[in-house]
Amino acid sequence: MSHTLVSLACHAYGLAALVYLAFLVRQSQVLAVTGRVLVGTGLLMHCVALIQMLGAQGGRLVGPAQGMSTFAFLLLALFLALDVRYRKPVIGAFLTPLAVAVLLIGMLLHGGSTPLPDAVRQPLLPVHVTIALLGLTAFGVAAGVGVMYLLMERQVKTKHFGLLFSRLPSLEFLDTLNRRLVLWGFIALSLTLATGALFTTTLRGLAWALEGKHVATFVAWGVFAALVNARIFAGWRGRRVALLTMAGFCLVLVSFLSSYDLSAAGPGMP
Repeated sequence: MSHTLVSLACHAYGLAALVYLAFLVRQSQVLAVTGRVLVGTGLLMHCVALIQMLGAQGGRLVGPAQGMSTFAFLLLALFLALDVRYRKPVIGAFLTPLAVAVLLIGMLLHGGSTPLPDAVRQPLLPVHVTIALLGLTAFGVAAGVGVMYLLMERQVKTKHFGLLFSRLPSLEFLDTLNRRLVLWGFIALSLTLATGALFTTTLRGLAWALEGKHVATFVAWGVFAALVNARIFAGWRGRRVALLTMAGFCLVLVSFLSSYDLSAAGPGMP
């Protein structure tokens, strides 16, 4: 039942992606409303599916399929909240295709979950994984905003005011939104590292080794820490901020995907 609901939600998201891409070409209030309705409908079905899935798994994400499905859900939920708040449906043209791609990959991995070892079945694990997913979501949206900023900045810099110039939000709006998303994502990433370290120290007999996913997480934290400080104390804005955001998101994404190696360390370990 849950897999069927996820499939239906994916179809709704796919239609929404086409609608938002059409909105990018021709702005229309009808298209904007249609996109919101499709995303909202997909989120409702997706939410029910996730509740069923978590109920069957004891409230835990136990594999890459579930993790990617949840990430896609949170990504679109955050996008819809931003769209309702700021009335910028054009953002959907950059985020809905990403969410659909992530969800499709997760659906292809359906059935690849493995029960967690008893050693990692602790109450702190769901908290750790949830915070990690929220941070990944914030960084994902920030990266999408960064792509929009680079496209808009290129149009302004070259003075070639094409279709995107009249469709995309202003550079100031995109930069401000990026700053807020990166800040929230950085807080979540810091909490992820803290809860991960606490979680690891509470386990007996579980060896902690420095792996590629740990390195990627620490490097990503360093990138975003430097970015937040540069914004606050050095007044960084614009292109380099957008590029660093995208680079940092790629590192966090690599860490997230590699954390589902289904080893004894379990998912989401920093």
